[in-house]
Amino acid sequence: MSGHRRGGAGARVLGVTGELLITLGVLGLLFVVWEVWWTGLDANRDAQALEEEFHSRIEQVDPDADPGPVSPDCQELPDGGAAACPEQMATVDSGAMAVLYAPALGSDWSAPVRSGVDDATLNSGGVGHYPETQLPGEAGNFAVAGHRLTYGDVLRDQDQLAAGDEIYVESPDGYYTYEVTESYVVLPEQSEVILPVPGEPEAQADRSLLTLTTCHPLFSNRERLITHAELVDWSPLSSEAPAAVAQGGS
Repeated sequence: MSGHRRGGAGARVLGVTGELLITLGVLGLLFVVWEVWWTGLDANRDAQALEEEFHSRIEQVDPDADPGPVSPDCQELPDGGAAACPEQMATVDSGAMAVLYAPALGSDWSAPVRSGVDDATLNSGGVGHYPETQLPGEAGNFAVAGHRLTYGDVLRDQDQLAAGDEIYVESPDGYYTYEVTESYVVLPEQSEVILPVPGEPEAQADRSLLTLTTCHPLFSNRERLITHAELVDWSPLSSEAPAAVAQGGS
Protein backbone atom coordinates (compact mmCIF):
# COMPACT_ATOMS: atom_id res chain seq x y z
CA MET A 1 0.00 0.00 0.00
CA SER A 2 2.75 2.44 0.93
CA GLY A 3 4.49 1.74 -2.36
CA HIS A 4 1.25 2.39 -4.21
CA ARG A 5 0.77 5.70 -2.37
CA ARG A 6 4.34 6.73 -3.13
CA GLY A 7 3.79 5.85 -6.78
CA GLY A 8 0.58 7.85 -6.90
CA ALA A 9 2.21 10.86 -5.23
CA GLY A 10 5.14 10.68 -7.63
CA ALA A 11 2.83 10.58 -10.60
CA ARG A 12 0.97 13.62 -9.32
CA VAL A 13 4.24 15.52 -8.83
CA LEU A 14 5.31 14.62 -12.34
CA GLY A 15 1.92 15.65 -13.66
CA VAL A 16 2.02 19.02 -11.91
CA THR A 17 5.61 19.57 -13.06
CA GLY A 18 4.63 18.75 -16.62
CA GLU A 19 1.72 21.15 -16.51
CA LEU A 20 3.96 23.92 -15.14
CA LEU A 21 6.50 23.34 -17.90
CA ILE A 22 3.78 23.45 -20.54
CA THR A 23 2.39 26.67 -19.03
CA LEU A 24 5.84 28.24 -18.96
CA GLY A 25 6.39 27.17 -22.56
CA VAL A 26 3.11 28.74 -23.66
CA LEU A 27 3.89 31.95 -21.77
CA GLY A 28 7.35 32.05 -23.34
CA LEU A 29 5.85 31.57 -26.80
CA LEU A 30 3.33 34.35 -26.16
CA PHE A 31 6.15 36.65 -25.05
CA VAL A 32 8.09 35.92 -28.25
CA VAL A 33 4.97 36.62 -30.33
CA TRP A 34 4.46 39.91 -28.48
CA GLU A 35 8.10 40.95 -28.75
CA VAL A 36 8.54 40.10 -32.43
CA TRP A 37 5.09 40.57 -33.94
CA TRP A 38 3.08 42.97 -31.78
CA THR A 39 5.94 45.44 -31.18
CA GLY A 40 6.50 45.34 -34.93
CA LEU A 41 2.94 46.47 -35.62
CA ASP A 42 3.31 49.48 -33.33
CA ALA A 43 6.75 50.36 -34.70
CA ASN A 44 5.63 50.08 -38.32
CA ARG A 45 2.68 52.38 -37.65
CA ASP A 46 4.99 54.89 -35.97
CA ALA A 47 7.47 54.70 -38.86
CA GLN A 48 4.74 55.25 -41.44
CA ALA A 49 3.49 58.29 -39.53
CA LEU A 50 7.04 59.67 -39.34
CA GLU A 51 7.52 59.31 -43.10
CA GLU A 52 4.18 60.96 -43.86
CA GLU A 53 5.02 63.88 -41.57
CA PHE A 54 8.47 64.18 -43.16
CA HIS A 55 7.09 64.30 -46.70
CA SER A 56 4.47 66.84 -45.68
CA ARG A 57 7.24 68.99 -44.24
CA ILE A 58 9.59 68.88 -47.21
CA GLU A 59 6.70 69.70 -49.55
CA GLN A 60 6.89 73.13 -47.93
CA VAL A 61 10.56 73.49 -48.92
CA ASP A 62 11.06 75.61 -52.04
CA PRO A 63 13.05 73.30 -54.36
CA ASP A 64 14.20 76.27 -56.44
CA ALA A 65 15.47 78.33 -53.52
CA ASP A 66 19.10 79.41 -53.74
CA PRO A 67 21.01 77.09 -51.36
CA GLY A 68 23.77 79.68 -51.01
CA PRO A 69 27.52 79.02 -51.22
CA VAL A 70 28.77 75.48 -50.77
CA SER A 71 30.44 74.96 -47.40
CA PRO A 72 34.01 73.60 -47.36
CA ASP A 73 32.68 70.87 -45.05
CA CYS A 74 30.52 69.45 -47.83
CA GLN A 75 31.88 66.43 -49.66
CA GLU A 76 33.16 66.66 -53.23
CA LEU A 77 31.52 64.06 -55.45
CA PRO A 78 33.25 61.75 -57.95
CA ASP A 79 32.08 63.96 -60.85
CA GLY A 80 33.76 66.99 -59.31
CA GLY A 81 30.54 68.53 -58.00
CA ALA A 82 29.60 68.93 -54.36
CA ALA A 83 26.73 67.87 -52.18
CA ALA A 84 24.54 70.50 -50.60
CA CYS A 85 25.20 71.67 -47.07
CA PRO A 86 22.99 69.81 -44.57
CA GLU A 87 21.80 72.97 -42.82
CA GLN A 88 18.10 72.13 -43.08
CA MET A 89 18.62 68.65 -41.68
CA ALA A 90 20.55 70.08 -38.77
CA THR A 91 17.59 72.25 -37.74
CA VAL A 92 15.15 69.35 -37.36
CA ASP A 93 14.41 69.00 -33.64
CA SER A 94 11.71 66.33 -33.82
CA GLY A 95 10.22 63.90 -36.27
CA ALA A 96 12.21 62.42 -39.13
CA MET A 97 15.29 64.25 -40.36
CA ALA A 98 15.49 62.09 -43.50
CA VAL A 99 14.25 58.83 -45.05
CA LEU A 100 16.45 55.94 -46.21
CA TYR A 101 15.71 53.74 -49.23
CA ALA A 102 17.59 50.53 -50.06
CA PRO A 103 16.27 48.69 -53.15
CA ALA A 104 18.39 45.62 -52.29
CA LEU A 105 16.26 45.17 -49.16
CA GLY A 106 12.99 45.35 -51.09
CA SER A 107 11.37 47.62 -53.65
CA ASP A 108 9.16 49.13 -50.93
CA TRP A 109 11.79 49.23 -48.15
CA SER A 110 12.21 52.58 -46.47
CA ALA A 111 13.11 53.84 -43.01
CA PRO A 112 12.65 57.26 -41.41
CA VAL A 113 15.74 58.65 -39.68
CA ARG A 114 15.38 60.33 -36.29
CA SER A 115 18.05 61.90 -34.12
CA GLY A 116 19.25 59.65 -31.30
CA VAL A 117 19.92 55.96 -30.71
CA ASP A 118 18.23 55.54 -27.32
CA ASP A 119 15.60 52.83 -26.80
CA ALA A 120 12.65 55.22 -27.08
CA THR A 121 13.86 56.42 -30.50
CA LEU A 122 14.74 53.02 -31.96
CA ASN A 123 11.57 51.40 -30.61
CA SER A 124 9.47 53.94 -32.50
CA GLY A 125 10.36 52.43 -35.86
CA GLY A 126 12.91 53.37 -38.49
CA VAL A 127 16.54 54.08 -37.61
CA GLY A 128 18.30 56.51 -35.29
CA HIS A 129 21.18 58.83 -36.15
CA TYR A 130 24.17 58.85 -33.82
CA PRO A 131 24.13 62.57 -32.86
CA GLU A 132 27.92 62.75 -32.58
CA THR A 133 28.37 61.71 -36.21
CA GLN A 134 28.14 63.83 -39.35
CA LEU A 135 25.19 64.56 -41.64
CA PRO A 136 24.85 63.55 -45.31
CA GLY A 137 27.05 65.66 -47.54
CA GLU A 138 29.60 66.36 -44.85
CA ALA A 139 33.03 64.80 -44.93
CA GLY A 140 32.79 62.13 -42.28
CA ASN A 141 30.35 59.44 -41.25
CA PHE A 142 26.54 59.66 -41.23
CA ALA A 143 25.98 56.69 -38.88
CA VAL A 144 22.61 55.17 -37.97
CA ALA A 145 21.36 52.23 -35.90
CA GLY A 146 18.24 50.10 -36.09
CA HIS A 147 16.65 46.95 -34.69
CA ARG A 148 17.18 43.67 -36.50
CA LEU A 149 14.44 41.55 -34.92
CA THR A 150 11.99 43.47 -32.75
CA TYR A 151 10.14 46.80 -33.08
CA GLY A 152 9.71 46.56 -36.83
CA ASP A 153 13.06 44.79 -37.47
CA VAL A 154 13.93 47.51 -39.96
CA LEU A 155 17.48 46.18 -40.49
CA ARG A 156 16.60 42.48 -40.35
CA ASP A 157 18.08 41.87 -43.81
CA GLN A 158 21.07 44.18 -43.55
CA ASP A 159 23.31 41.17 -44.19
CA GLN A 160 21.83 41.01 -47.71
CA LEU A 161 23.48 44.29 -48.69
CA ALA A 162 26.45 43.73 -50.99
CA ALA A 163 29.22 45.92 -52.37
CA GLY A 164 27.83 48.11 -55.12
CA ASP A 165 24.26 48.21 -53.78
CA GLU A 166 22.82 51.71 -53.60
CA ILE A 167 21.26 53.34 -50.55
CA TYR A 168 19.44 56.65 -50.92
CA VAL A 169 18.89 59.37 -48.36
CA GLU A 170 16.01 61.74 -49.02
CA SER A 171 16.42 64.93 -47.01
CA PRO A 172 15.27 68.55 -47.02
CA ASP A 173 18.62 69.25 -48.73
CA GLY A 174 18.05 66.90 -51.66
CA TYR A 175 18.72 63.29 -52.63
CA TYR A 176 21.97 61.61 -51.55
CA THR A 177 23.11 58.40 -53.23
CA TYR A 178 25.49 56.09 -51.38
CA GLU A 179 27.15 52.94 -52.69
CA VAL A 180 27.85 50.04 -50.32
CA THR A 181 31.57 49.32 -49.97
CA GLU A 182 31.82 46.67 -47.24
CA SER A 183 30.15 44.85 -44.35
CA TYR A 184 31.72 43.16 -41.33
CA VAL A 185 31.01 42.13 -37.73
CA VAL A 186 32.44 43.73 -34.58
CA LEU A 187 31.88 43.59 -30.82
CA PRO A 188 29.42 46.09 -29.27
CA GLU A 189 32.19 48.13 -27.63
CA GLN A 190 34.02 48.74 -30.92
CA SER A 191 32.54 52.20 -31.42
CA GLU A 192 35.37 53.27 -33.72
CA VAL A 193 33.24 52.04 -36.64
CA ILE A 194 31.22 55.29 -36.48
CA LEU A 195 34.22 57.64 -36.40
CA PRO A 196 34.56 60.13 -39.29
CA VAL A 197 37.16 57.72 -40.67
CA PRO A 198 36.10 54.31 -39.27
CA GLY A 199 38.83 52.69 -37.21
CA GLU A 200 41.18 55.68 -37.45
CA PRO A 201 40.66 58.11 -34.54
CA GLU A 202 43.33 60.58 -35.66
CA ALA A 203 42.54 60.61 -39.38
CA GLN A 204 40.98 63.58 -41.17
CA ALA A 205 37.89 62.61 -43.16
CA ASP A 206 37.99 63.24 -46.90
CA ARG A 207 34.95 61.14 -47.84
CA SER A 208 31.26 61.22 -46.93
CA LEU A 209 30.14 57.84 -45.58
CA LEU A 210 26.89 56.24 -44.48
CA THR A 211 27.16 53.52 -41.82
CA LEU A 212 24.37 51.11 -40.81
CA THR A 213 24.70 49.30 -37.48
CA THR A 214 22.49 46.54 -36.09
CA CYS A 215 22.66 43.49 -33.82
CA HIS A 216 24.29 40.25 -34.97
CA PRO A 217 23.56 37.41 -35.38
CA LEU A 218 19.83 37.61 -36.04
CA PHE A 219 18.60 36.23 -32.71
CA SER A 220 21.36 37.69 -30.55
CA ASN A 221 22.89 41.04 -29.59
CA ARG A 222 26.36 39.77 -28.72
CA GLU A 223 27.88 41.39 -31.85
CA ARG A 224 27.18 44.21 -34.28
CA LEU A 225 26.81 44.03 -38.05
CA ILE A 226 28.37 47.05 -39.74
CA THR A 227 27.76 48.19 -43.31
CA HIS A 228 29.62 51.14 -44.84
CA ALA A 229 28.59 53.01 -47.97
CA GLU A 230 30.22 55.98 -49.72
CA LEU A 231 28.52 59.05 -51.17
CA VAL A 232 28.63 58.92 -54.97
CA ASP A 233 25.92 61.35 -56.06
CA TRP A 234 23.64 64.17 -54.93
CA SER A 235 20.78 66.03 -56.58
CA PRO A 236 18.57 68.87 -55.33
CA LEU A 237 14.87 68.50 -54.55
CA SER A 238 14.10 70.36 -57.77
CA SER A 239 15.53 67.49 -59.83
CA GLU A 240 13.81 64.19 -60.57
CA ALA A 241 13.90 61.86 -57.57
CA PRO A 242 15.79 58.57 -57.94
CA ALA A 243 13.43 55.75 -58.92
CA ALA A 244 13.72 54.02 -55.55
CA VAL A 245 12.83 57.23 -53.74
CA ALA A 246 9.92 58.01 -56.04
CA GLN A 247 8.50 54.50 -55.59
CA GLY A 248 9.05 54.38 -51.84
CA GLY A 249 7.55 57.80 -51.30
CA SER A 250 4.44 57.14 -53.37
